[in-house]
Amino acid sequence: MGWGNLKLSAGLLAGLILSACASAPAEPAVQPLELCQQMSAGDTSMSERLAWDGADLGDFCACFVTIEAGLDEETRLQTFALMRKVIEMREGTGRSTEDVAELLEDDRDGSLYGIPEGALKQGAQPIEDSLSRARHDPQSCRAS
Repeated sequence: MGWGNLKLSAGLLAGLILSACASAPAEPAVQPLELCQQMSAGDTSMSERLAWDGADLGDFCACFVTIEAGLDEETRLQTFALMRKVIEMREGTGRSTEDVAELLEDDRDGSLYGIPEGALKQGAQPIEDSLSRARHDPQSCRAS
């Protein structure tokens, strides 16, 4: 094959790649409230813990949205990845969010569930902060 054919082939390949990328559907933006609601849906254990302090899952998710808005991009991505993993691991199992957190903590290197200890700590902190804030000051997260 001569240089002319090589350039033509490279040009065709580049064109195909660009058209494939252009036609790929864009991934929808993450909606933090919806993600929080999915993660905590049906978690009676979490509901009971919050209720002891006069809060509910709505307060928790409102606090999460407030806290999420102030996160740096890396922490936001780690948190969203963790929340998706919790949703996946709870689905159809009857596990609580806390049950899943314990499984993830035991998998320190991430070989079982894909979230190593450092990423787990970084992603979990905003969720823990949201729980704490909902339990201690739910009014601060509620819409006025």
